[in-house]
Amino acid sequence: MKTLLLGLGNELYGDDGIGIQVVRRLKEEAAQKTRTAAALRDTDLEECCLSGLALLDVIVGYDRLVIVDTIKRLSPVPGRIHLLGEKDVRSLPGPSPHYVSIPQAIEIGRRLGLHVPSEIRIVAVEAKNIYSLGESLSREMRERLPAIVRRVKSVLRES
Repeated sequence: MKTLLLGLGNELYGDDGIGIQVVRRLKEEAAQKTRTAAALRDTDLEECCLSGLALLDVIVGYDRLVIVDTIKRLSPVPGRIHLLGEKDVRSLPGPSPHYVSIPQAIEIGRRLGLHVPSEIRIVAVEAKNIYSLGESLSREMRERLPAIVRRVKSVLRES
């Protein structure tokens, strides 16, 4: 089963870069530790700041997709993790009529006959501020990064 770990986000918006940081950390571990490298043997690790239909170019050809991204909550606890499936994510359009959500992009890919992932897991990480410019993770998110990486590895081991 061909798997893609996709770290979504924008590092220019502080904690919104958590998905990218998780992917970088796993790449570093894979380069240094034989056990991590072996566990990620059938997994491609990608950083991505795209959204909408542009994601189809990234995810086509994979059987399984694990996404790491931020989630905005009313009273967020930075670094709190929510594991979601494809059906847990709303398919409602975003702030623009031109926006296509991840589930909508996957459904469009299926209808077009593209080989899109049949298994989708989302590791949604709560963040306080993802709208203000700032080039690094907050202290709270940096402290939670090792736990987030462990959780992502656990999700990748699941079949």
